[in-house]
Amino acid sequence: MECMVLHSLAGKLGLTSAATLRKAEELIRLLAVQGGSRLSLSMSCKAVICLEMAAALTGASVDKNLVIKLSGLKRPQYVGKSQTVSRLLNVSPTVSVADLCVTHSATAATDLARRVLTQYEASMSGNQGVDVSLPVYQTAAVLASCKVMKIKVDQRRLFESSCSKRAMYQRLVEVMTKIAQEIHKLKAGKGENKRTRTLMDLVEENFRECSPEKRVKEKSSDDEEEKDKEAEFEAWKKKILEAAAAAAE
Repeated sequence: MECMVLHSLAGKLGLTSAATLRKAEELIRLLAVQGGSRLSLSMSCKAVICLEMAAALTGASVDKNLVIKLSGLKRPQYVGKSQTVSRLLNVSPTVSVADLCVTHSATAATDLARRVLTQYEASMSGNQGVDVSLPVYQTAAVLASCKVMKIKVDQRRLFESSCSKRAMYQRLVEVMTKIAQEIHKLKAGKGENKRTRTLMDLVEENFRECSPEKRVKEKSSDDEEEKDKEAEFEAWKKKILEAAAAAAE
């Protein structure tokens, strides 16, 4: 029965990949073993959650709005139940900074988000470390970077990708936003100094090129070269005349 419901909903979601369907079947069977009956969810809702998770795990795309509509729940309820099922099955969909930036049309924030993650991980190394590969850290870094770079993104959708509780997510975003601000400010400062030095170098170079001292030096050098050429010509002419006189004798 569950498999029939699963395949029916998969068709409505446009999920046709055999790998995705096999993964969804595996997840829904595992959910039954892990006590999914205690979650007070309809069969359709369980199937939809497992299908969305399977799609994420196999790289298939799915319409989030349609997923929520087919689940029969409101968005906040669905997000909460989905996270509960994810923890129950010990399954965490792979989420990366690069994928999130592409999905949310924020590729300009990719480099900054990666730097934020690196610095955050380094700052937490004395506290038994953290696994920044988890979705909550990846999404928080992207949102923090987008805020600093003033890139508009759908914050609700980003949170839904975090697979975490809102309070924890918001705290992480606050911390990472401060890190992003420092990195961005430092990078901007270096760029400004580089531009300033380059401009000054050009001004000084132009000044040296146009300076009276250089013009006098160049003129002097040209005069000396001209004198050398005249001396060489006179020596050549003298040699030719001497050779002609010797031949006449």
